[in-house]
Amino acid sequence: MNLRCLALPLSALLTASIHAASTPAPDAKGSGEATNPPTHKVARGTLKAKVQLDAVFESTAMAPIKVETKAWSDLSVLDAAAHGARVKKGETLVKFDTEKLVEQIRETEQDAPGAVIALDLAVAELANLEQTTPLKTDSTQRAHRIANEDLAYFEKVGRAQREKNSKFSLKSAEQRLEGAREELTQLEKMYKADDLTEETEEIILKRQKFAVEGAELGLESSRLLAERDQKTLIPREYEALKSTKRDQDAALTLAEVNLPRTLAKKRLDLDKLKRDQKKADKKLVDLKKDLENLQVTAPMEGLVYYGSCENGKWSGGAQVAKSLAPSGKLTANQVFMTLVDPDKLGLRASATEADLQHLKQGLKGSAAPVSAPDKKLSAKVEEVSFIPAPGGGYDVRVSFKKDADVRLYPGMNAKVSLGESGNGEVPLAPKEAIFTEGKKHFAYLPGKDGAKPEKRAVKIGESDGKLTEVLEGLADGDKILLTKPE
Repeated sequence: MNLRCLALPLSALLTASIHAASTPAPDAKGSGEATNPPTHKVARGTLKAKVQLDAVFESTAMAPIKVETKAWSDLSVLDAAAHGARVKKGETLVKFDTEKLVEQIRETEQDAPGAVIALDLAVAELANLEQTTPLKTDSTQRAHRIANEDLAYFEKVGRAQREKNSKFSLKSAEQRLEGAREELTQLEKMYKADDLTEETEEIILKRQKFAVEGAELGLESSRLLAERDQKTLIPREYEALKSTKRDQDAALTLAEVNLPRTLAKKRLDLDKLKRDQKKADKKLVDLKKDLENLQVTAPMEGLVYYGSCENGKWSGGAQVAKSLAPSGKLTANQVFMTLVDPDKLGLRASATEADLQHLKQGLKGSAAPVSAPDKKLSAKVEEVSFIPAPGGGYDVRVSFKKDADVRLYPGMNAKVSLGESGNGEVPLAPKEAIFTEGKKHFAYLPGKDGAKPEKRAVKIGESDGKLTEVLEGLADGDKILLTKPE
């Protein structure tokens, strides 16, 4: 029979007996008479462990596996190592479908030269615009100035001069006609005085008559032109000058606004092209790096576990199993697989705040695997975190001594008992029944037949706060006083 299995019931019985003995029964003669002091009967037993924790076996050598990508997100799976498979370092863990990724890299490389030429053209266009914008501004301002000057001159001088010239041209035509007629009249009078008109005279008269006709026609044309100048051409020229001024006003306003904006936009467009070029270059580098990262190999020898391990607990395995099936898809930058070394194991447990007072580095105990509860593996606390974990509780790491007969793997569970006594079954006494004087410890046995109680030196061992081990000085069945005699 395993004596440890009796430790808890025996301790409970001993505790119950203490409370029973602590309340003395009234004497048969009446409550007014003296009563016997409370006593306790010493019994052999084993102290209860100070702390008992649920723990999980965790590999101390683990390698989480994830695919880190920056530009590519289509992680379609072709094949993957099975859950629980043992792999060697460098062995392929997952094979991805990279056909689309390779094609995109090829297309990006083919687009690169065109993007470089477009950027060079934009640089040249901006340089040209930087030079021509001031020239265009000057030209527009000059045209605007000339239009204003032409209109102002026409209004102040030109119109009146045009009207004056038109009237003078008409007057000149009238004078020419009048002169031509007068000359014809004089010639006719002169030639009429002669009885005989010579042939030469006829020619001169004919020529003069033609001159008169030409002058009459010239006068008619001058009158029409003068009328057209006054009513049409001069007003039309005025309107044209005013329209030109309006157009140049608008052109100058537009140039002053648009030319700087066009130049600024060209600069921004060039900056954007440069940024796009950098992004395209970076994307190409990232795509090539992503292609390398899709070659997922084992960084160490070990067992394949689907999912991730957090505080000894495995999560995401069921979902990962679906994603790692052929035609499944993984999510980038998330742990989907973990390689573990099953030969390097430790225990991880979560303690309550009340347990912390009993826990410290180096505290020894035992671990009972759930798969082999009859096996007790020697255990020792290696690390205690006094900062609460995000999910609650306080992290405790425990090492243990392996047993060749027990097969253990990461993820298995165990019951850990810490702070056990190494003395086995020994006499146990209530803590309050052991008295200390200096560095020595004593217990009092009741005297026989009314004699004075016996003060006996004892050597004590561990204590669980209620019961204390008595290594020397008391034997199984001894009765001791619960209070110090006066």
